[in-house]
Amino acid sequence: MDIINESMVENWLINYFSLHKYDITITRLHDVDVSVDINYQKNYNAFYVVRRNEKWRKKYYCFLEQNKDNSNINFEMIIRYLYDETGNVEPSFSSKMLATIHPNMPIWDQYVLKKLHLKLEGNTKEEKIENAIIIYNQIVAWYKMSLQEDKIKVAIQQFRDIVKTYKISDVKVIDFILWGTRDN
Repeated sequence: MDIINESMVENWLINYFSLHKYDITITRLHDVDVSVDINYQKNYNAFYVVRRNEKWRKKYYCFLEQNKDNSNINFEMIIRYLYDETGNVEPSFSSKMLATIHPNMPIWDQYVLKKLHLKLEGNTKEEKIENAIIIYNQIVAWYKMSLQEDKIKVAIQQFRDIVKTYKISDVKVIDFILWGTRDN
């Protein structure tokens, strides 16, 4: 058996986290019209596990295309748009769109919520939207605070020392670490 080397470990992490799909999602965003580029959408769907119908995806990708250069786009704008257009409260996909436009923004997913002991609540969809905005702001604050901690800085550097092929924001590295330790 060959001795395990850094290149092998990097390849394992690249495959485990689908870093090639993430890289395409981020780097191709401004190169294509995401509202019609089926290859971009397929890659995005695979990376972010988008399992919604064609009508939903059309609205999603049109909004992403319209706002990919919008420096003022925020979580609240996206979640309210998706609710108005689809009738669904979509905090996870709202955050994924935002994190695609602004890679320094964190994603909302079940593992992040679990790690941070947060839960979406509300009796009505409007209450859920309001609660989602509060929770997302808490997630953002946690990431900002965490980026100041020495142990997080060390973990990010360790990740970068291994994964040299892709340039990834510190926030996204934390996303990957949280996702990769989801069962711990």
